[in-house]
Amino acid sequence: MRITFHGAARQVTGSCHLLESGRHRLLLDCGLFDSDRLNPDSPNRHFTFDPQSLDAVVVSHAHNDHIGRLPCLVRAGYRGPIYCTAPTAEILGLMLRDSARIQREDVRLAAVRRAELRAAERARGTALELDEADELEPLFELHDVERVEAQIQRVPLNEPVELFDGVTLTLHNAGHILGAAAVQLDLRVAGTRRRVVYTGDLGRRGMGLLPNPDVVRGIDVLISESTYGGKELDPYDRLMKQLHAIVARATRLRSKIVIPAFSLGRTQRLVYCFQELFDLHRVKPIPVYVDSPLASRLTEIHRAYPDAYTKTARRLMDRDPFYFSPPSVRFCMNWEESRRLNYLDGPMVIIASSGMCDAGRVRSHLKHTIEDPDNAVVIVSYQAEGTLGRQIAEGAERVKIQDEEFDLNAAVYVLDGFSAHADRNDLLWWYEQTGGRIGQAYLVHGEPEQMLALAPAMQPFVESDVILAEPHHSYEF
Repeated sequence: MRITFHGAARQVTGSCHLLESGRHRLLLDCGLFDSDRLNPDSPNRHFTFDPQSLDAVVVSHAHNDHIGRLPCLVRAGYRGPIYCTAPTAEILGLMLRDSARIQREDVRLAAVRRAELRAAERARGTALELDEADELEPLFELHDVERVEAQIQRVPLNEPVELFDGVTLTLHNAGHILGAAAVQLDLRVAGTRRRVVYTGDLGRRGMGLLPNPDVVRGIDVLISESTYGGKELDPYDRLMKQLHAIVARATRLRSKIVIPAFSLGRTQRLVYCFQELFDLHRVKPIPVYVDSPLASRLTEIHRAYPDAYTKTARRLMDRDPFYFSPPSVRFCMNWEESRRLNYLDGPMVIIASSGMCDAGRVRSHLKHTIEDPDNAVVIVSYQAEGTLGRQIAEGAERVKIQDEEFDLNAAVYVLDGFSAHADRNDLLWWYEQTGGRIGQAYLVHGEPEQMLALAPAMQPFVESDVILAEPHHSYEF
């Protein structure tokens, strides 16, 4: 048996792992890389394996760094089944449709800029050599997304499904976002049985909304994420106290709190946290605006799966006619509603995408708030190196937003404990609960320093040396 890591090896995007067992080839996730999608040399535009040779694809969850290239896969000729949970199937379609829309708009804007460049060159009396073959195209179109949806097979949690002779799939709750699953594959090759487990992205314990991750035992080969492998995050009760203090400050100063948040998972968790803060902890409510049409549509899907949440969350949300819609929360559905927020007086909270501040409506809100020291920016998501969010989190004095320079005077709070990713303690707890007799282990989905920090702490639970996966490298087991 062989595993090859075609993405998320020593980085946190592009999850894509090829498992070969006997005559079968199975792909675990097919995610988007953090790379310019319009660049012809982007890794998003090329596969380092043959998509038509695959027998099956298993998707752990619906974040774009795990699903974003599925339409490219079917466009390249993959016609087999795509297995995932029912919530992931619904979310996946919405996320990929939104991605197709954004790409088409990016291509349109790039074409406008290219036309302007040609016109400027002509005005100067020079000819700009542009090969027509280099004309920009999106990674995929809407019809590619529809083909992905047609190939999806929904798999209930904890129910084994035989993919083909000698390979059985079981999905377990990963506690990361709605529908997220850890992937268990029981393989039988030449009379030998092996259990391969891929964590996908594991969630944190005791975070209020979603149950703790399920633990899988009897693991022969483990492929584990390591996003926060070297970091311990604040527990939930401390995070809620910090959030309370930030709200109290905004109430006192009648100011604004801007929270960059991913539309999927983080936004719904924050809405629940504010509901808990206002309803259970008796904090005086202030308006909370969710400025993301995508987040609104994703929240509708979250409302359809009440059994996915903890009993505590169910009791709190059952008070409302619609889950994730307490009286203090309002969703902005169009640009006019979004722009109006910039001219309203505080106190208020604005939750807007994107989570790393490099796109979306949050940039407009930051432009209108970050120079006022009474306002606050709350970072609740992982911030990749080089992003605007990372600059803000690290306290840059000046930042560039949409080609304009701004002084960063607003208070900045980094509450990365709200992350949906397990921290070091959560990961070690999970390894220990497996029984501590993992045969082999590979670390993926982590920056090198996080992987290096986690490996020695993980080693006591693994019988052979923990391996930090290398990009496109194959390992026999």
